Amino acid sequence: MAKQQRRQQLVRNQQGQQGHMVEEVFDDNLLPDAAEIEKLYAIDPHILEWLKKSADKEQAFRHEAFKMKTDLVKSNEKGFRNVNTMGLVFSFILTLAAMGFSSWLIYCNHEILGSIFGGGVIIAIISAFLSKVINKHNNNNNS
Repeated sequence: MAKQQRRQQLVRNQQGQQGHMVEEVFDDNLLPDAAEIEKLYAIDPHILEWLKKSADKEQAFRHEAFKMKTDLVKSNEKGFRNVNTMGLVFSFILTLAAMGFSSWLIYCNHEILGSIFGGGVIIAIISAFLSKVINKHNNNNNS
């Protein structure tokens, strides 16, 4: 039952330049206006009931479509959270394993190699976290 109106006109500004202005009106009412209902009622006296049922069906459909969109966004966000959580868990496990390996190397009298490996793991962790912070900071500045 939506009605659309489109109005176009040529406009000139103060410098004499010509432009094109388009004005669109979109009436998203579920029922036609009173004049149309009167005309339809003159043709068929049972049209009011049909219009009411149609409007109810349309409203139910819109609510269901909105609910589906909301559910999609909710599941998408839940997926992002799960991926982020799994990434943190796996990075923590890998960090623990790498630090354990570094400790084992130091225990086996490979102090230099164990220290370099452990230091490399710590530097990698710090750079990964800093790159996330720097990316978020740059994204916030650009917005």
